[in-house]
Amino acid sequence: MSLQNGNGSGEKALGDWRLEIDALDAELLRLLNRRATIACEIAKVKVSRGVAAYDPGREANVLERITAQNGGPFEDESVRAIFHSIIHETRCLGTKKMQEAQVADRK
Repeated sequence: MSLQNGNGSGEKALGDWRLEIDALDAELLRLLNRRATIACEIAKVKVSRGVAAYDPGREANVLERITAQNGGPFEDESVRAIFHSIIHETRCLGTKKMQEAQVADRK
């Protein structure tokens, strides 16, 4: 993508970079919501099978896999922190869905 900054230099202007970031943010949000939707489906399966919401082994595997895939510029510790937060928030949502499903099953 070759956007000029108005001075003919061929470099992107600040506004152009921000537009690109905005588009990436929208895509990240779409992907995070897709991930959460899948996690809610997993929660339903866990309820039906009587499986605990939290699987520390699975979380460790995800963090290990994603860190191994990191090619930068984020440091591995940063990637782990970001994904730990994503996993935590997704687990909270999944736990809530599991509790709702258990209440519905009792009725």
